[in-house]
Amino acid sequence: MDRRWARSTVNGGRRFGEGHDTVYPLLARLEPGLMIDAGAAIGLKTAKMLKHSPGSHVIAYEPFPGNLPYLNRYAEREPRVTVRPAALADRKGRETLNVASVVSPDEARAAKRLPGFSALGHLGRWRRKLRVEVDVVTIDDEVAEHVRFVKIDVQGGELRVLKGAARTMERFGIDLIFVEFTGSLRVLRFLEARGYVIFDNLNLAWPTRRYYRNWFRSAPTEMPRWDGLRPIRNTMGGRSAVVWLSPPFRGFRAYCAWFLLTYVFLSGVQTDLLCVHRSYLDRFFDSIADPPPA
Repeated sequence: MDRRWARSTVNGGRRFGEGHDTVYPLLARLEPGLMIDAGAAIGLKTAKMLKHSPGSHVIAYEPFPGNLPYLNRYAEREPRVTVRPAALADRKGRETLNVASVVSPDEARAAKRLPGFSALGHLGRWRRKLRVEVDVVTIDDEVAEHVRFVKIDVQGGELRVLKGAARTMERFGIDLIFVEFTGSLRVLRFLEARGYVIFDNLNLAWPTRRYYRNWFRSAPTEMPRWDGLRPIRNTMGGRSAVVWLSPPFRGFRAYCAWFLLTYVFLSGVQTDLLCVHRSYLDRFFDSIADPPPA
């Protein structure tokens, strides 16, 4: 296993596997512990955590009422899951959750069996199709113990979740963070300052009107012809693809500039960052270099 990495650099995560969500199988090689799912939706990623780390316990945070029946139904069958009907951020209180799209029973999309579901809710002042007042909490207020793994998928609120976990990182430790990334330099700087080594992952891409091939189309369908582009359906049933992109620069500032330029001119794009705390780095690499448990 190649252990090369550098400060202020987004290291290549392809070393961990070629496919989508390759991080979750790595949990099978690590010691179990407390895990946190920020933006759990209906619990698909929570289930992945426990599939690969059956000795762990997961606290699943999900604020959207349309998702909670599905998540609670799963948790009723799974005693290793605690559901918290709240959003994680950097403060405690009440805020507005803006939801851009909700699955309706008569839709023909892949998610049609999940009426009321949405993966597109985010805190903020933007006016969307649906606005709901929800409880907001922080990891620091909720947790007073060591955390093995945190997954963060909160549609742009990732930095707020991280800020709300700063005391937990310092006092108890968080070994691994798997966070959605859309080009924020502030996210990278925050993680680096708290001792994390950062690796990128397979990119999710989707067509947008900003790409010149879609300027005169009634709906955006074209995407750049990147090598290895594989079409998929996203969780809301929309057209997407996954691809390993090759950034020309890995330094934080240049990486973010490249990422945002790609987003503006070529395609919607996001990746997930695997962030390993330096105190856990050697144990992590030693563990994943060993054969997985039977």
